[in-house]
Amino acid sequence: MPHQKFQSSNIKPRYSKGHISVFGINSIYPRPPWVAAWWSVAFPGFGHMFLGKYLHGFVLIIWELVVNNKANLNLGIALSFQGRFDEAKAALNQDWLLLYVAVFVYGIWDSYRCAVENNKSHALAEVEDAPVTPSDVSFFDISILDKKHPWAGMFWSAVSPGLGQMYSGSTIVGTFILAWWIFVCYKAVAIRAWLYSFLGDYSSANTDVDWQWFLFLPSMYVFALYQAYASVNENNILFDIEQTRYLRVRAENLGQLNTIDSSNVKIIATFEHSPFVEMAIHDMEKLGIPSHHIVALPLENLDSQTHVIDSIHRVDGRSILDGAMVGATIFMVLGTIYGFIWHWGPIIWGLIGLVFGFFLGLVIELAFNKKKLKLASSRKSEVIFQLTCLNSQQDHLIDVLKSRKATGVVVMPEQRA
Repeated sequence: MPHQKFQSSNIKPRYSKGHISVFGINSIYPRPPWVAAWWSVAFPGFGHMFLGKYLHGFVLIIWELVVNNKANLNLGIALSFQGRFDEAKAALNQDWLLLYVAVFVYGIWDSYRCAVENNKSHALAEVEDAPVTPSDVSFFDISILDKKHPWAGMFWSAVSPGLGQMYSGSTIVGTFILAWWIFVCYKAVAIRAWLYSFLGDYSSANTDVDWQWFLFLPSMYVFALYQAYASVNENNILFDIEQTRYLRVRAENLGQLNTIDSSNVKIIATFEHSPFVEMAIHDMEKLGIPSHHIVALPLENLDSQTHVIDSIHRVDGRSILDGAMVGATIFMVLGTIYGFIWHWGPIIWGLIGLVFGFFLGLVIELAFNKKKLKLASSRKSEVIFQLTCLNSQQDHLIDVLKSRKATGVVVMPEQRA
């Protein structure tokens, strides 16, 4: 969240915080460079998508699907983990494998570098308090920046990767992820293997599935879950940033630092960042309250704690699900590999690896995190809303504030100088 006071609405900032268009919502959001590098290790292109560099990510993902498949790299990795080294060497196509190495290393290096650049750009955009346009209407789509539930995004990606991204507002990204998921599942015969596994026919699941294509799925699935979760969280924070700037500009334009010298009572309410804040302002203006008698300003966050879980009302602290998703990816891949030779097959062992790796990664994050932890951040007020009105109006105005989801209201007599 921006902590600097807005300077002037006439100054055009040089660094952007985010952009909303028919193609989706994107923002400059600070990210740990090591996490971006890890996702590039798991699957080239994922690190760039994690940072919002979607075009770069699409190119590397397509490259990975083509070159990895031509080199039979996934099959070689699976056979190597099973100790079948001679078969692994025979399976690999060295002509394609040599093309793989340079781009793979580049993806890791460049995603780390881009994360550092994004963090710098975010800091500079904070200094300039750059504006964000909160909606975009075109012939093809209507894109609106609004608060959404991160866990809803994760749920829809769990049902089918890509749906969570569409829920977050990223139409192009969601379409791409959904298309590549369908294609890889088809090539891997994954749906038939899933059906056989849950019917208990593990031998048929192992026989029919294509190892080379199937090993793409664990990393793709976990990343789709996490990227949907992170994307919704980032959009929620972008909404907070945009509304914070709007309220500051509004207060500056109305000259609300001046003393109000009329009226009988002041009503003070608190809100979380949401469209209801601006709705409440418009409601008061329609009821005849002068604009300069309505003050709405954002609170500054004095303490940012680390939380295990974020939700629509809890996006002001750093989530520590990064480590959990790293663990989920690693152990889902391992479960899938060894599932080809274990009794329950790759589907069941992949899901077991997903759950086990998630909680193991979470425990490791908790063990190494030095800050005071809470399971989830408590709901707290983010906007102070004050209006000056006549005594006869206060009951009706309080009802309006309640209908607009104010978290608290107090009535105070106006103090005259």
